Amino acid sequence: MKIGSQEYAKVKDRIKAFREDNPKGKIDTSFTQLPDGTMVLKAVVTKEDGASATGQALGKLDKDKAFEKLESIAVGRALALLGYLASGEIASSDEMEEYLEYQQNKKMKAITTLKDCKTIEELKTAFMALGKGMMADVDVIKEKNILKDTLK
Repeated sequence: MKIGSQEYAKVKDRIKAFREDNPKGKIDTSFTQLPDGTMVLKAVVTKEDGASATGQALGKLDKDKAFEKLESIAVGRALALLGYLASGEIASSDEMEEYLEYQQNKKMKAITTLKDCKTIEELKTAFMALGKGMMADVDVIKEKNILKDTLK
């Protein structure tokens, strides 16, 4: 899967390649729940020759299949560290899709925050509180400028 200029493999394709090379290889997963409810999923992939790698994923169980997605991300990262369909990228397409969804949600939350402002001063304060990443986002800047003109 291509995202931007980078190619990312699907975890299922990494697993398939691993199983073809290592029919008796092992993929072990475990998890730990942190006090705030965040889950840490850990995957250890061991090839038949004994070489192994560990991948981890961190997240909240706030969506359908969240646990399974975190487990897939951890397995995908471990397989990439062993060289399976990594092409220089450790992240999988599954992980990148999750990240893009997170970024989109973050952007929508930022725009909603800006739209709730009633004065130019509130807009300025809210915009500055978004942080560098959101302050540089083209869509957020566009919305801020529209609101700025509206509030004048």
